[in-house]
Amino acid sequence: MDGTPIYDIKPYVVYADSHPEARSGFVDKNAIRWLEVVVPDAVAAHYSSDELAALRKVLSLDPRPHYQDNPEKVYGMMYAGKDVKFRVEGDVLTVVEVE
Repeated sequence: MDGTPIYDIKPYVVYADSHPEARSGFVDKNAIRWLEVVVPDAVAAHYSSDELAALRKVLSLDPRPHYQDNPEKVYGMMYAGKDVKFRVEGDVLTVVEVE
């Protein structure tokens, strides 16, 4: 409803927050996984060098829902006003297009 505050409550995550002695519950059991990111030149041309560097960092953290692991599925996310489409196979994320 209009005027109703919305609270976005997230779990405390040790590697991202400032209290290393704290516990993160279910997050502690899963190590952070970095993906290799492949961005074709035709896609890279849509972004400045700073935007492209930030996009690579975001994608390397695997923005898919964690219950998804289909190497044929094309996933998407908005970034810098464009829809970035990508696939993930194993530890490699490949950007397939930008709309």
